[in-house]
Amino acid sequence: MTAKVVMETGWTPVIVGEGYYITTTLGENTSWTDVDAAPVTPAIPASTKLSGSKILVFVEITATSSGGTTGTDVFIEMSPDGVNWTSHESAGQDYIELTTTMNPRVQAWNVYIADLQQFRSPYYRIGFNSSGVAMDAALRFKIGYSYAK
Repeated sequence: MTAKVVMETGWTPVIVGEGYYITTTLGENTSWTDVDAAPVTPAIPASTKLSGSKILVFVEITATSSGGTTGTDVFIEMSPDGVNWTSHESAGQDYIELTTTMNPRVQAWNVYIADLQQFRSPYYRIGFNSSGVAMDAALRFKIGYSYAK
């Protein structure tokens, strides 16, 4: 597993669908210096209570990387306390892999459905590039999730 870098921007809730759904986004990263790291979001607040539901997860590539590959993964990690996170080293179900085919070389929205119905964890976070494929400093992206209220 490669080093993880927690994005420093904060979560911004946006109510859509007349209050039936809540979409929360993490602002665009502005300083990408550790180009072979896995960016991860700060903990999604436990008060969100995502366990037992299905959510939409998105990664919007706003400025492309000349590094990376079409096989970049997007994942969700879990934590009992918002500090100690599941790892990718073992072969068990200790993290949720949403895809292994995201392409950081294409400016696009990448949207995935995450099924959290079988999980009971107070904290989650979203990340990509767990294998640490080198990307260049030009890469800019936003990460977010949406769930039924």
